[in-house]
Amino acid sequence: MMSSGSAASNRIDLSAWAAAGRRVISQLITTIVNENLTPDGMISIQPKHSREAEIQLNVTPGSLRYRAQARHALAYGRLVVVEGSVRRISDSEEDAHDPLLLLSDLLPMLPGTAETRARFVEEILQTWSNHAQALCFGAANRNRLASLPYEEAESALTDGHRHHPCFKSRIGFSRADNLAYGPEFANAVRPIWLAVHEELVASRAIRIGRGQDRRLLAASIDEPSRTEFVTALASVTDSPDDYHWIPVHPWQWERMIEAGTIAQRKSRRIVLLGESCRRYSAQQSIRTLSDMTDRCAPSLKLSLSIRNTSTTRTLARHTVLNAPIISNWLSAIASADAFLSEARTIFLLERMGSAVTLPRDDDPFERTTGAFAAIWRDPIGMFLADDEEAAPFSLVTHMDHDGRPAIVDWISRHGVEGWTVALLRAAMLPVVHLLLARGIALESHQQNMILVHRNGWPTRVGLKDFHDGVRFIPSKLNASRPKLTPTPAEHARVNPNSYVEADDPEDVRDFMFDALFGVNLAELALFLDQHFDFDERRFWRVATDMLHHYLTQNDNARVGAATYRIFDPLVAVEDLARRRLETGAVQGRLASNPLVALVSDHG
Repeated sequence: MMSSGSAASNRIDLSAWAAAGRRVISQLITTIVNENLTPDGMISIQPKHSREAEIQLNVTPGSLRYRAQARHALAYGRLVVVEGSVRRISDSEEDAHDPLLLLSDLLPMLPGTAETRARFVEEILQTWSNHAQALCFGAANRNRLASLPYEEAESALTDGHRHHPCFKSRIGFSRADNLAYGPEFANAVRPIWLAVHEELVASRAIRIGRGQDRRLLAASIDEPSRTEFVTALASVTDSPDDYHWIPVHPWQWERMIEAGTIAQRKSRRIVLLGESCRRYSAQQSIRTLSDMTDRCAPSLKLSLSIRNTSTTRTLARHTVLNAPIISNWLSAIASADAFLSEARTIFLLERMGSAVTLPRDDDPFERTTGAFAAIWRDPIGMFLADDEEAAPFSLVTHMDHDGRPAIVDWISRHGVEGWTVALLRAAMLPVVHLLLARGIALESHQQNMILVHRNGWPTRVGLKDFHDGVRFIPSKLNASRPKLTPTPAEHARVNPNSYVEADDPEDVRDFMFDALFGVNLAELALFLDQHFDFDERRFWRVATDMLHHYLTQNDNARVGAATYRIFDPLVAVEDLARRRLETGAVQGRLASNPLVALVSDHG
């Protein structure tokens, strides 16, 4: 954790506030327009030359309006507001860079209740503050990201989640917390280790089934710390083998677990072991930590009771226990699958999970439910050949601090079309194959995918985050069905979109499609068009031709293409802001499928 320093040294300068505000405003207006969140007639769109348009938001006709320049993205028919183009026009015209003022003007026009609007405002304002902090102090200000090792690039990224209005909310973090634990600041994070009696914890591991895999624990703890922990545990119990060792994020320890485990620590059913000497770095998801002391050691995914990009970052017990089951299942499928073997697709297996459940008397408000858990995941470093490097997939659409695309040298070296073909072959086909040939959908948005390359040339991908990022219909699997820990009814009620087993092919397709095509590849297509003059239509033609060629080579996939209807003219797209504002279940809106709308028909 970084030292606090003086208040002045951590002060965000006005230029960073303004720059961050322009991005927040552009993404917020983009969302409002595309999700049609305002009353009819409030928004007018005037086409300009080529694929550009001017947007007018008439807040108070005749006295207050916003004007913005936008680009029409061909995929999904989205309008994307140009960052820095928004003007607020009232008595005078001025640059719009204050999200608080924009929200004050627009909030009464948006759907939702007083409670949901207040929560939405909080997320937007925290995103503004956190992004300003990253622009002012982040490691990306000093580096060209494509030159960094994978773990350092994960920390330095500031440019992801271009589709999300609350892209950096981190509700629960103070500004000091964000500096200490936000990935952009590349500060060392050292988990707190606790020993928990087996009556309070459930663990599962690929290698041994129920219980903890001691080899994985040994790989996660340096020898001096392990010796110290063994001594500490032996001093309070004659049965050290009855305890499971659980790492806890230091923020989680201070805010949730330290006070929440007092009774159990008094009775020695939970024992504080201490901090290990291992240095970890936060990945983009914040709760997952890369081991910077040994880059072939497991990454740790730790419960974190914050809300980021509109999702709580705790770890539900059943998902923790299912993580190694699903990982082992996927690994067996991939090993026996000729296509995935030839593609050399990497599956970052979640090899072990441990989740603590305290007695109701000690946790009457269930504050530690989902808040005291850990998953051990394979690091990408253990899979790379000597001539291979890895990069977060988010890097391919990242703009470096000097205003140049992070991948500019790669494209200059290899050529944009050849590079794009190689990337689609490496990244798109394995994910599509899993759905069409095997019946398994992965949520492969940018954060869940790692690009492996040779000197910038895409060769394969690493896929991750399986504990709650997989969906399938049991009767349509072209594989054995995994025996999962059931989803509790209360979890299903509170999190209606969190489930693995489904019964609707469109639901399963959209789970994969929205992440891979709607977020991941649609952003890349627009980015290549804007910065490398590679026409967006050409991108989708290449993708569609590749998919049709793939289907000619795989009988099972042709059956799957009919079952999951990946060439339907319309597909569902998630409404991210509407989901925050409206109560109850929010259905995604239908949008044109870019695999159909932007290319001519195939016979």
